[in-house]
Amino acid sequence: MKKFNYLIVVITIGVMSVGCDPVEDINDSLAANEPGISTVLDYTLTDDDYEDLELSFGNFSSLDDAKALIPQVLKNNFPVLGAGSLANVSFNIYDPIRVQDYAVNAADYEEAGLSEAYFSGLDDVQDFLDLKYPQAENGDYVNLTYQVLADEIAYTLDADDFDLIGDELADAYPDPASSAAQYSNFEKRDGSDSFWSDDMILEAINIVLADNFDNVSGQKYSVSYAIYDGSAGAESMTVQFDGNAYVAVGGVAYEFVDSDYELAATQLATAYPGPAANAGQFGSFDVRETSDNYWSPAMLLEAFNIVLDAQYPDSAEGNKFELTYAIYNGAVSTQVSSVIKEGDTFVIDETASVSTIEATAVYAYANNTWNKPFTLESEDYTEMEQRFPNFDDEDEAIYKLQIFLGREFPYAEEGDFVAVAYAFYDGSTSTEYANFVFKNGSFVNIPSVVESSLQFGNDGSTWVPDNTIAYSLAGADYILIADALAAEYPAQTASMAQYGNLDRRSGNAAYWSDDMIVEGMNVLLDEIAPSAAEGQKYAVTFDIYNGSNTTETFYLIKTDGAWVLQ
Repeated sequence: MKKFNYLIVVITIGVMSVGCDPVEDINDSLAANEPGISTVLDYTLTDDDYEDLELSFGNFSSLDDAKALIPQVLKNNFPVLGAGSLANVSFNIYDPIRVQDYAVNAADYEEAGLSEAYFSGLDDVQDFLDLKYPQAENGDYVNLTYQVLADEIAYTLDADDFDLIGDELADAYPDPASSAAQYSNFEKRDGSDSFWSDDMILEAINIVLADNFDNVSGQKYSVSYAIYDGSAGAESMTVQFDGNAYVAVGGVAYEFVDSDYELAATQLATAYPGPAANAGQFGSFDVRETSDNYWSPAMLLEAFNIVLDAQYPDSAEGNKFELTYAIYNGAVSTQVSSVIKEGDTFVIDETASVSTIEATAVYAYANNTWNKPFTLESEDYTEMEQRFPNFDDEDEAIYKLQIFLGREFPYAEEGDFVAVAYAFYDGSTSTEYANFVFKNGSFVNIPSVVESSLQFGNDGSTWVPDNTIAYSLAGADYILIADALAAEYPAQTASMAQYGNLDRRSGNAAYWSDDMIVEGMNVLLDEIAPSAAEGQKYAVTFDIYNGSNTTETFYLIKTDGAWVLQ
């Protein structure tokens, strides 16, 4: 349905010749539906407007679509408006959460200042994202694929694993397989019909890990298992998935326990009293270089030697060990070091390969930093009285999440932003994202359809996106111009200061010509918009006297640093 909205108030006349009674002329043009009237208006698109544009959902899918289609709305609704008219248009735009995919390449690691092509932790990921997306805003999401330093996973074979080994290797190794399933260990007595060699054990480990884990290239596992060599015992093997199979790497896997930290602390108390006491008390090595309890790499190696000499007194030249131990670097985490025995001393094994894996994770920008979105756990869905660990209704999800976040973050402050990941079921389960901001005492969802606005200008034939700023002079503005131009135009500025308008009666001593007005507007705009960019436009409306009191509007654009008529 076509709609014609005729303007009968708030009409301003631009730089144009006018008749003796401009209001009568405007009304005549309106009555005749003649184009050419100039005005400034605010307009909000209606449901009918979206329908006329054949937009089913009452919004635009992008800003570019809005720029392309809104001119048709203005043409249909305001056919009488012509060159110089401005319309500030409000409209709905669909702005869903968009997750951008990015795979980190070799050049990216180098650009981020990393000597190796992997991230060693969250700090490296955050630094990279800050570098890659310097203009990031709250609610930006990136699905990042990258290489990361892998934590070694410890795994101990249990009775079920030995049963699996017995079934899978029964044909290849009948007696060893049967023995493993029966006794839940590997027979290590050489000469026994049930003997397991290290290569056979590696074959068994491949079966178990493939059954329990995804085959992630580069991931290391420290696998412990029971053995029998005349008495019950245990061994371990460090393996890594090479893309095809799990292969043995490194050496014997050993993880520090409390007594190891205490042993190292006791023996190194005299040499390093502060670090030793700290390690013995907390069961970790402080690796912060600024700390009084700092453990340098050389000090750590001394501790390794003390522990390994105690645990493996019969170790020989060339024996390798993969040591897992706790460190403190602002937070407690684990670290793995590879050592090899050379002569009577253990040294860092420089030939040991660093274990890295490919990771893909979504990061969201919130409160000036990148982090993984707050992700709901199964118990969270239960708390929100969901039958299953997911939502199947978006409105219900948003409603319940707003309440849940208030309980989860009881000390939230005004403006705090939370990015949330939750499971959504609509025939299959997928991950959905939602953004919330703490406002007026509670968390509120940031909707996917938001109101936006653009200004359009009429160039005489069509409406185009326009950056023109509409400005009407106030009393202080006339005084500002009068003071600045008093010496050059004494009669004109005196009249302006006295009456608060510009005399436009040609031939009068106080007459303001177009050039004089432009000069005055340069004074004004340089004062109110000193940082305006080249190409910025202003529609400046001012009071005049031309035999009666009315207004005019000048349309100016900043060109080569000065304001000139368009």
